[in-house]
Amino acid sequence: MENKTKEQRELMIPESRPEVRKVDGEPTKIIGYAVRWDQLSHPIFGMFQEKFQRGAFTEALQNPDVYASWQHDSREVLGRTPGTLQLFEDDLGLRYEIQPPSWADKHVETIERGDVRGSSFIFRSVKEEWDETGDMAIRSVTKAELFEVSPVTTPAYPQSSVGIRSAEDTFQARPQPDAHNDEAEKRSAAMLQLQMRRKKLDL
Repeated sequence: MENKTKEQRELMIPESRPEVRKVDGEPTKIIGYAVRWDQLSHPIFGMFQEKFQRGAFTEALQNPDVYASWQHDSREVLGRTPGTLQLFEDDLGLRYEIQPPSWADKHVETIERGDVRGSSFIFRSVKEEWDETGDMAIRSVTKAELFEVSPVTTPAYPQSSVGIRSAEDTFQARPQPDAHNDEAEKRSAAMLQLQMRRKKLDL
């Protein structure tokens, strides 16, 4: 199943924090993980959890046009494929390596000091699977397009109406469960609560 909506996710766990690598005679690099394979996310606005299967970006990386920015600010581009941004799928996840420009030294320092601890990425799901047998639906992304990676301080919109709308679009686009199923009734109730929450944020 393909989702037409661009989505943004953040990894704020210690194992995925960006780091700076300096080797004599080589350019400084910012290295981090945008995705960790099969790692279940925290609940996304109370609707579903999410994970990415290994190889989800294999096809997208064959001829990528992806850029890296600072805090998702398109005015501060740190690198771009091919060349100053490299992307790899390894055993752990989707790794990025950025060769930042000299004006970004101030940003490099904040990563070295540990002030910036997260990685974020913007993607579009191309194929996905849903499991609604548990207490909360789980979305497994098996194939995705990648548009941007970014070192970030905090999640971009943890409680905003923009984030809620994106999650709603994703959740509503999934294959619909049996209308007579108890789980379906639970989902409907959750969606109603979320819509009320969104209205409050829009006020």
